[in-house]
Amino acid sequence: MPQKPPEFERLIQAFNREGVRYVVIGGMAMVLHGSDHATVDVDFAVAADAENTDPLVRALTPLHPRPKNRLLVPEFPWDARSIFGAQVNLETDAGDIDLLRIYPGVDSFEGLLARSVRRVIFDIPVQVASIPDLVAMKTEAGRPKDKIHLLELESLANLEQPSKE
Repeated sequence: MPQKPPEFERLIQAFNREGVRYVVIGGMAMVLHGSDHATVDVDFAVAADAENTDPLVRALTPLHPRPKNRLLVPEFPWDARSIFGAQVNLETDAGDIDLLRIYPGVDSFEGLLARSVRRVIFDIPVQVASIPDLVAMKTEAGRPKDKIHLLELESLANLEQPSKE
């Protein structure tokens, strides 16, 4: 069955409404920097501290989150215990999302957030990982698709830099 395209607006509305501390990363961050990259999910770096857990659970509850591979977890209670671990991959009514609670290639969530770029999408403010942080994260991941993404990120970085003429 084909994946449902992510409903980015619903996701960021839910996160912002509940005060979730997050930064958009991955393919959607590339799109928000100007890439024409197509993505089938949305990746979020989320603050891993206890104060961010309840807002994250509240934000996602109306979207009926469940594990991407339900065969491995047939009974899935959605609560604070559901989002512990380095990475949580979920299906929701607003599309597939990945929640990262560790941040390979970058120093910390606080650093990622401090270096992020603020964008306004659908009249909603959202923090997007900086291109250098996206490069660091994709370099660390080292997947074959990331090599192509790194070339595109390099081009986007060159477009964002002011001309030195």
